[in-house]
Amino acid sequence: MYGQMLRKLREAKGRAQADVARKAGISPAQLARLETEQRRLYVEDFVRIVEELGEKPGNLLPNDLGHIGYLKPLIDRLTGMQPEFLGRVEAILEKIVLLTDDVMSLTRLRIAQDAPADGPSRRPLPTRQISP
Repeated sequence: MYGQMLRKLREAKGRAQADVARKAGISPAQLARLETEQRRLYVEDFVRIVEELGEKPGNLLPNDLGHIGYLKPLIDRLTGMQPEFLGRVEAILEKIVLLTDDVMSLTRLRIAQDAPADGPSRRPLPTRQISP
């Protein structure tokens, strides 16, 4: 989805794939794989490519984001960040996703445990250690 969007934006701006790739700090082959969705698109690559094309990353997100629409300003703030820090931001975001998954799982377990059951026994909720 985002790879195709990047390709359409690049073509609309009349930019060559090799030129955009080099200026964004990736190889033309990597950009070709991103545009054809044969390679995972990382936040840091997305931000650099979009900036090289003269756009703000948040402007490329769909307008129908629903509850996650509030992330658009945060993504726009990444444009001012030094590229070497974007990898750290991505690592933090991945940990947030894991924590969110844990919260959702625990919420489902609590709902299931609060539902009427055949017996009075209730098991404690599982915990998971998160490494720093």
